[in-house]
Amino acid sequence: MKRKLLLPLFLVLPGCALFQFPWHKRPAYAPPEEAARVQFPLDLPKETRTTISGAMATAMQLALDDFLPLDVKPHRGATEEEVCLHQRESYEVIASPGPEGTMFVRITLRPKICEKGDPVLDMEATYAIDVAGRRILAAQR
Repeated sequence: MKRKLLLPLFLVLPGCALFQFPWHKRPAYAPPEEAARVQFPLDLPKETRTTISGAMATAMQLALDDFLPLDVKPHRGATEEEVCLHQRESYEVIASPGPEGTMFVRITLRPKICEKGDPVLDMEATYAIDVAGRRILAAQR
């Protein structure tokens, strides 16, 4: 009986390798030649460094991964404004602790960054994040 169940399992498992889920992807590294040119400072300058908690960083990443996934690119023939809207650097991310381990994250388009003509509207969202569960509780767009 068990052998009959194993055969279909072995036939299906190789197909699982075809599915690559975005939450399992790691960031790309530069080639070794380019990495060799990087010079790390002995210490990060106090004037320019920012410290955020791991919980806040996790909440921000979860919200950004939903709002603007890294694998989503502008369509072919996109305008300069549309390309700008697909870049995370065009946005400001603000986080604030909420009740019972919840973190609130607001993502807004930085003023006048992508505007080439009319003002861009509706490019923001606020998320309620369950940091411990690593999940989005709710989103308001």
